[in-house]
Amino acid sequence: MATADSALTAPIRRDLYLDRRVCTVTDGRIDIHPARSIIVLPLVTLLLGLAAFPTIFFLGSSLPLWTLALVTIAAVVVVPVSGMGLVYSIAGANVVIDRKKQSAVLQQGYLGMGVGTEELVPFWKFDYVAVRETLPDDPRLEEFAQFEVVIVKLSKREVSAGTITVLRSEAEAGKARATEIASLIAQMAGSGVRFEKMPDATPAAPAEKTAR
Repeated sequence: MATADSALTAPIRRDLYLDRRVCTVTDGRIDIHPARSIIVLPLVTLLLGLAAFPTIFFLGSSLPLWTLALVTIAAVVVVPVSGMGLVYSIAGANVVIDRKKQSAVLQQGYLGMGVGTEELVPFWKFDYVAVRETLPDDPRLEEFAQFEVVIVKLSKREVSAGTITVLRSEAEAGKARATEIASLIAQMAGSGVRFEKMPDATPAAPAEKTAR
């Protein structure tokens, strides 16, 4: 069985899957980036936005003014946003943990590609990496189990690295995958891993009143 130590030093790339994200582990580096499947939506909206320009050019004279205005505004907004989303889904990364740089870079949203906002978290600011269960552990209340990998800083500020959602019957496998990812991050940063169970949300029974 591969351990966190062997995974971090192995020259072969490994991919571990989260919800809509992929954790790619290589020698000395962990990239948590968008899954390639999310390319579909920005690609479709980009094509629709680009199609609006020839529509305006060839059919503009026959369209009502209000329709022309709506199509133009929609194209002007959709094309750049979809373009950024497309580039982000292909080359963007949400979290990059680099052993050589001794830090994690947290990229924010579509603009997290060097042209937007980034947050640098040095390893010495890591408190621990949590595997947090976010849904009630009760099949009667919830048929799914969800585990979130969270980087907790010394300041107690938290940064989510991703979630894993599975059927309740597969909860142990989902927990093991989340724990493996958390262990890889913690091992590289020199911190520890904690499992945090969701607090019991079951209301306490009301205390019986005693007769006076």
